[in-house]
Amino acid sequence: MRRVKSRTASLPLSGSVFESVLGSVLRPALASVLLSFIPLAGTGFAQADPAATSATKVLQRVEAIDSVTGVHSVRLLLSLPGVEADPNAEPPRFTVECQELKGNRELLWFVSFGGIGDPGFVAPFVASQSNLFPPQYPAVNLKMSFEGYLKSKPFTRSWSALPSGELRYRNPGMSSPNMDSTRYFMTFLNSLPGLRIGYAKPGKAQPGDLFFPTQPLLDALRKTPICLP
Repeated sequence: MRRVKSRTASLPLSGSVFESVLGSVLRPALASVLLSFIPLAGTGFAQADPAATSATKVLQRVEAIDSVTGVHSVRLLLSLPGVEADPNAEPPRFTVECQELKGNRELLWFVSFGGIGDPGFVAPFVASQSNLFPPQYPAVNLKMSFEGYLKSKPFTRSWSALPSGELRYRNPGMSSPNMDSTRYFMTFLNSLPGLRIGYAKPGKAQPGDLFFPTQPLLDALRKTPICLP
């Protein structure tokens, strides 16, 4: 059994998406990114889902050091309100996990469309003589866009369907078709902190798009050193 020292805390949610976006979007460094943004029809402002803006969101922070691998991790879990018909069901969740080991940092994204408990920290794969290759999981294409005072174009990228039921973004690598890392998309998210995500080709049994107002999560990331580049 692994012994993991962890601390869990609920973080207060505050701040205005529009006010924070307006200041950051004017930075010259983001000029090239903004070329990919398209204004919405009408007023030119993205309209967030009423249910997402009026209901209470829950942000949880979990920090741990894995006793076997030595990985220091901080996980920020942003959950949407549960369904009224079943308030005890696990709500949809967007998770950002920061990892650091010997100065090397990794940023992971996870999403759950609901009904799945938090699996907690899972140590990265380490090859051994009896197990040389990392496990391969089914691939799922998700479409995401970033919304604030503008709306970005949609991006379709590959995610891994994990045994826990969560989906994990596939950072670039030999086994991933994605060319962009999660840190690349953090540039979009820092400017337009409304994340809309869903299946690229949803089937009848698959849920609809989710909308996560991520400003509280972004504020927590900026206060966490191992989450910085």
